[in-house]
Amino acid sequence: MSYMSKHKSSLENRHYITDAFVQTHWYNFYETKLRGFIDSYVYEFCLVINGSADFDDAYILPFKDFKDFFSPDFLDGHHRWVGNVRDYDEVVELSAGGRKKERFAHEYHNAFHLLQDGPPLPEDQQEHYV
Repeated sequence: MSYMSKHKSSLENRHYITDAFVQTHWYNFYETKLRGFIDSYVYEFCLVINGSADFDDAYILPFKDFKDFFSPDFLDGHHRWVGNVRDYDEVVELSAGGRKKERFAHEYHNAFHLLQDGPPLPEDQQEHYV
């Protein structure tokens, strides 16, 4: 079981978590739900793209670092941001209306230490992030 799956119920109160379990790591974040996190935590929360329920494959994106990436001009007709993660080069893509933008996300892959006040880190990461 992945770290995100194991701790999702406690983490989703503070961080916006979306599952991206399909092969292309397709994800979406809804504007209304994101606004609720902004109202509660300003910029001190993360957007989490969880790529697997079975093993660690998550992108932990601090909102303060990605607030400009998820810009209003990339909302789709359902008021959400949609995209894919290209895990072979660890790029987060965002697309809307035939337009696309991307950002390298290598440093955010399985960066569980960014989940403030979260559950204990996986054992193999405790010494690295403590």
